[in-house]
Amino acid sequence: MIHLIMKKKYYKVLFFITAFVVFVLAIVPDDQIKLTVDNADKIKHFTAFFVLSFLLNRASSTIVHRLRNMGALLLFGISIEIVQLFLPARESSIEDVIADSVGILVFQLLLSIFRLLKHYYQKQK
Repeated sequence: MIHLIMKKKYYKVLFFITAFVVFVLAIVPDDQIKLTVDNADKIKHFTAFFVLSFLLNRASSTIVHRLRNMGALLLFGISIEIVQLFLPARESSIEDVIADSVGILVFQLLLSIFRLLKHYYQKQK
């Protein structure tokens, strides 16, 4: 039991560190970050929120927490876009929020599929 609690605390710390890094990268002027791939910005949004979903899920994983976490992450993404409205070197866009949402939803979908498969194979034994 203590091992599980420590593991969840570890993931909480990793989540907050990652969220801080994502926020800092979101407010750094665009010209400081070179993009060489088409839609690289959307890929970065998707990846960041996929990883944040993973970490937050590992920190608290009941279904109620999953729904709350999804909402909290979406609000975080929206908040970043609102902050970017006031930064002269950044642009805010609804497409970024959509990419954030897709990252969150894809993680949750994959997690649900994984859990169903795990349950199915355990039942087979």
